Amino acid sequence: MKTITSLLLFSATSLAKTLYVSHYDGHVYTLTYNTTDPNPETSLTLASTLTACGSMPSWLELDADAYLLYCIDETGTSQTSGNGSLTSFDISDVSRPAVVSETGTLAGGVASVIYEAGEEGEKFIAIAHYEGSSVSTFPLPLTNDTTALQTFLFTLTGPVTVPDRQDAPHPHSVFLDPTASYILSPDLGADLIRIFAINDSDGTLTECEAHKTVPGDGPRHGVFNQEGNRLYITNELADTVSTYSVSYKDDCTCGLSLKLRNEIVPSPTGKLPTSYVAEIRIPNNSTNVYVTVRGDQSFAPDDSIAFLDPSPNPTGLVAKNLTSSFGSYPRTLVISEDGSLVAVGNQKSSSVAIVQRDVETGELGELVGNLQVGDVEAGLSSVIWGSD
Repeated sequence: MKTITSLLLFSATSLAKTLYVSHYDGHVYTLTYNTTDPNPETSLTLASTLTACGSMPSWLELDADAYLLYCIDETGTSQTSGNGSLTSFDISDVSRPAVVSETGTLAGGVASVIYEAGEEGEKFIAIAHYEGSSVSTFPLPLTNDTTALQTFLFTLTGPVTVPDRQDAPHPHSVFLDPTASYILSPDLGADLIRIFAINDSDGTLTECEAHKTVPGDGPRHGVFNQEGNRLYITNELADTVSTYSVSYKDDCTCGLSLKLRNEIVPSPTGKLPTSYVAEIRIPNNSTNVYVTVRGDQSFAPDDSIAFLDPSPNPTGLVAKNLTSSFGSYPRTLVISEDGSLVAVGNQKSSSVAIVQRDVETGELGELVGNLQVGDVEAGLSSVIWGSD
């Protein structure tokens, strides 16, 4: 039987949701969303501000089971620059994160993913370094003395299509396949989807043959569908979304392979103004796909979120509609565990917008929370839901 105290705590938690925000102004912010407040201008409030995660905090990763939050720093401009950082926070008090440890990394960390290996389920984190032209891994939990377990440095091996953006390899994200046996990293600078097999005994990665994308695509972020047989990739330079079929061979270490099925502009008209697609997400137990579109000004002065679904034939995606991002330059988008809320991190307006989502139809609805966070000129880099 629950005590009165635990019931009160449960009630308070259910009425408020926590979000964490990384910001290029050198801070990590904690926000509280009051689910019972109908006013979008007051429902989202600032709970705490912490100066941490280097001078350019860029991405947040949650380890809810361990009550830890990880933040990477985008500082640095080359492979040899060691002035990026990886920071861990204790979030046992969800509204007041506290720094636990910090260690140095290569330059330009822009995304990360936590993965497990070994009989005891040891944890590791992989980081994509955009300016550092590399992918690195670190064992967890983090300490101030932790050093990289592995570092993969990349160089261009041939001519590129967009020289001013593809001056070097630029891994832009890292994410797990549905079997948690592989890590994939879209490389905007090299037009590759890099593939790494996870060694289950010690967490080390084996670099597999990368998949070549359409020249000039500039792949940025990716997500697998729920069945694991399709991979969707946003292409920042081509301003498109690609669909790949996924297959596995069980008799070799590098058994994951991809085949391009379809590539579309994420708009019902098949056209977008000059813009840059970025984040791509699929809610739990859903086929709906959402893509942030930066700079299109379809809802001026705000940009847009594209809503897509698999086509009936199932070779690719169909763009259903565009809705407002309720801010400028939506860099990230995250969906609540139950699928009813979408939080959009708008970089240039430095704001977080929370939008209702119909869990039956997938349609995005009203704005229910909106807050300008930090220094607008520096820009907001990412937002993530807490575990409450």
